[in-house]
Amino acid sequence: MHPETTEVPTILTPAEGVFVRQEVDNMAWVDLGGFAVVIDALEKPAAEKEVFDAIAGSLGQTPIRYVLNTHTHHDHVALNVAFRDRRGAEIVNASNTRFPPEGRWFDGSSQRLQMLHMGGCHTEEDCLMWMPAARVLFVGDLFGWGLIPLSGPPRPRAVERLLATYARMIGFEADVVVPGHGPLCSTAELRRWVRYFRWLMRTAGEGIRAGKSDEDIRPQLALPHDMAGWWRFADWKHEDSIAKVLHAARKGWLDAEFGSAD
Repeated sequence: MHPETTEVPTILTPAEGVFVRQEVDNMAWVDLGGFAVVIDALEKPAAEKEVFDAIAGSLGQTPIRYVLNTHTHHDHVALNVAFRDRRGAEIVNASNTRFPPEGRWFDGSSQRLQMLHMGGCHTEEDCLMWMPAARVLFVGDLFGWGLIPLSGPPRPRAVERLLATYARMIGFEADVVVPGHGPLCSTAELRRWVRYFRWLMRTAGEGIRAGKSDEDIRPQLALPHDMAGWWRFADWKHEDSIAKVLHAARKGWLDAEFGSAD
């Protein structure tokens, strides 16, 4: 897959009633039937008029009842207050809501959405939004087109949690995956990222156990050809991933089991 995106906002409709404003930062609004929810709210307060005009063009007078944040980093919440003040929307995220293990369901007359707290990878607040009828999964910054979405270098518990989170996301078998930034993708990209991450850990660990220097290991970690077209990947994300994994492996934080095939 060779995804492209621009910094000009584009409204995509990956499923009936689902509208994604794709830019560097993504947000979405979903008509559940009788009311709508907004998912994430950008980082630019100046985009307020453009966003509200686009929503009116998509939803008409359908009330916006909730704004759901995948997490509360600044680039996902700038318009929260505008939706609350202008549309009376309730803001729902893991900083102000306690979620049961099965998550919280938002039921409209035509479809439903499940919000699940899956914290501890990118942030403690990570949430997923899953629409079973539409087969659309919103993952926020848990998928970053090549980035390792951990808040720090890969440590054992963090790696275990990250792989378990990806197993859960892959288990939805979504047709469309909406990341927090960049192009839309599918479950295939989630699977490919897991293989990539395991390969990095395995290759780095094998090289270090063989007494090789980082300079000797790096040629074995060349950018995979099938991932070269991933959005904003080849330029810096792959190098960042290599540096983090080599650092963690040198510290003895990566168990050989982490790099085994999934």
